[in-house]
Amino acid sequence: FYGCYLLRSINPRFKGQTYIGFTVNPRRRIRQHNGEITCGAFRTKKKRPWEMVLCVYGFSSKTDALQFEWAWQHPKLSKEVVLPAEVKPKNLRGIAGKIKILHAMLCSPKWSRMKLTVQFFSSEHAQHRKGCQTLPDQMRCCIGSMDQLPSYAEYCEDPADEQDGSDCLSRDEEGTLDDEET
Repeated sequence: FYGCYLLRSINPRFKGQTYIGFTVNPRRRIRQHNGEITCGAFRTKKKRPWEMVLCVYGFSSKTDALQFEWAWQHPKLSKEVVLPAEVKPKNLRGIAGKIKILHAMLCSPKWSRMKLTVQFFSSEHAQHRKGCQTLPDQMRCCIGSMDQLPSYAEYCEDPADEQDGSDCLSRDEEGTLDDEET
């Protein structure tokens, strides 16, 4: 399992602060960021506690996932990220901005052929997809708990057989999700 994730600070003093990272174990990683266990990222220490908004997984290698993480963290520097013209630099901040960048990246040539899954951990955050580019057909977008993420062992067996009970969003539902949630 190789995944990239988006965190949001739930500390009222740091409203709107986000963090993008890479992990092989999202359950352990969020506990590290929140200081429950050691080895959290130094940049997240002062803005605790954090919640994980989403996880993108299905990368075939650690290198692919780390390249994706870097491009998501540095969209203006990455040659792989082509943002839609209507996206202004000030709109790249916060959860909504990071999700816009994510969708643009997933539709770019480097990643559009990969069979990736975007799993939101709450429908509250999934609503930020409104107005984003539609994901390629082989990609999945779903809403589910962190417990529904595949473990490393499960993922190595056959991700195509994955029946995790999460609420998957079909192409038709992707466009209407935002209307239903507001």
